[in-house]
Amino acid sequence: MIWQLAGVLGVHPDPFTLRELYEMAQSRQKQDWQHTSNLMALLANLLTFNRSHTFKAADFDPFAQSQSSQVIPLDTSDAMALLKKTFIPSPGSQRKKPQ
Repeated sequence: MIWQLAGVLGVHPDPFTLRELYEMAQSRQKQDWQHTSNLMALLANLLTFNRSHTFKAADFDPFAQSQSSQVIPLDTSDAMALLKKTFIPSPGSQRKKPQ
């Protein structure tokens, strides 16, 4: 793994720890995606016929999307009800047995 991260970064791994290489590789990936997503947004805006919606670089950047997504809080009773509904069959429903 150390050599793979060093290969992505184009450096010799000797002076770096695994954590340092990992953080540097993450930063490199984020920078690469910022560059690529800007180009994708530019192309999408040039090639779209619907001018009412303009694309932003964040629309294509997986790192930007993960930062802007919001988590909906779920309390314990709601979570348990959802799990029961998903995994415990209701009394009226019959599962077909495989033949």
